[in-house]
Amino acid sequence: MILPRLLRERTFRSLRHRDYRLYFYGQLVSFIGSWVQNTALMWLAYDTTGDPRWPAWILIAQVGPTLFLGTLGGAVADRYPKRSIIVATQIGFLANAMLLCFLVATDITSPFLLLGIQLVSGVIQAFDLPARLSFVPELVPREDLVNAVGLNSLLFNSARSIGPAIAGGLFFLAALLLDHGYLPGSRVATLGAIWCFTLNAFSFAAVLVALRKIEHGRKVLSKTTKGKDSYWAGFQYLRREPALAALLGLTGFFCVFAWPILTLLPPYTRLILGEAERTYSLLLSAFGGGALVGALATATFANDHRSGRFLLFGVAICLVGVLGLALVATFPMAIVCCVLMGFGMVLYLSTAQSTMQTSAPNHSRGKVMALWAMMLSGSSLPGHPTAGALAASVPVSTVLFGMAAGIALAMFGLTILVISGKLRATGKSSE
Repeated sequence: MILPRLLRERTFRSLRHRDYRLYFYGQLVSFIGSWVQNTALMWLAYDTTGDPRWPAWILIAQVGPTLFLGTLGGAVADRYPKRSIIVATQIGFLANAMLLCFLVATDITSPFLLLGIQLVSGVIQAFDLPARLSFVPELVPREDLVNAVGLNSLLFNSARSIGPAIAGGLFFLAALLLDHGYLPGSRVATLGAIWCFTLNAFSFAAVLVALRKIEHGRKVLSKTTKGKDSYWAGFQYLRREPALAALLGLTGFFCVFAWPILTLLPPYTRLILGEAERTYSLLLSAFGGGALVGALATATFANDHRSGRFLLFGVAICLVGVLGLALVATFPMAIVCCVLMGFGMVLYLSTAQSTMQTSAPNHSRGKVMALWAMMLSGSSLPGHPTAGALAASVPVSTVLFGMAAGIALAMFGLTILVISGKLRATGKSSE
């Protein structure tokens, strides 16, 4: 009886609010579909080229545009109804998935065409991400916002765990059919990818239906938010809050060295473990499973007073996971290390994100969260291609040791920030 009550009253308390509940379940289905597609796309790029740099370029094409268009996306999110923006971006993602499926199915694609399609998806994301991040505070009261942010991480990382597992299952089914003589002339990677892209296209129906039923987020903000200065409101706010600015910078530095694990998993799977796409999907699912536990921990236990400890603990666990991957070469230990990395990264990122969201004023929250999205995207530009290029010329384990050194430096800076006590003072929103 204690556990169900804890889950109802603490972990999932934001689901009491109808609009957030609709948004949560719609996004869950959509995110699962997106991770099914991302898993297949990264493996397809690597399988087609045999070059560990291509998964990195695919990731950069997805997140890179946010770095350059994030400020514009944040301004649009603060100027127009966020619900309408999200509906438009989801339709764009749907069309993108259908085009990708058609091109791969007709065998008229190439790695460069895949990159171009992913770049279009990245441009859409530059407007989608600030709107989604700043939409959540409109769906729950202030006292439930930290919990809602944790649940957002929960749904994203549930999808990160479930999506690759589904992709792995589809690849397995494709291999099984081809082994038994069905669909002769097809390749496992291509056939599995087509099924993954089709599934993602159908998944957008759930979030579009949910958004249609949501009542909040339909009104345009007042004209006071439309002045020229509003475009720089996010930067101006961080200039007045140096602790938050330092947190944002340290998060970017941490991500430069932590997120490339997604780029390294395909070559790690093939070169270190000697396995193929099904093992890769399991490792990615393990990462997502750890992230799921991290999100549950954040949603259940996180608050303003514990934020510093959660930040430090998350980075430390992530560091242990990276070092473990660099030192071990067995599948069971690799699974454990991926779980630790997923747990640590999400515990850190969801805590840092909630700190930013609860601190930003309502009329500038879209722009402040756009800076958060830009930081996450910007950290991918040096991290992923560098890791991919190094993995093409030096052992993958050597690259992992370099990542661990960078995470350790981020942990040192974060320790100084938390000990200073300035970060805790930023936990309340200023209207």
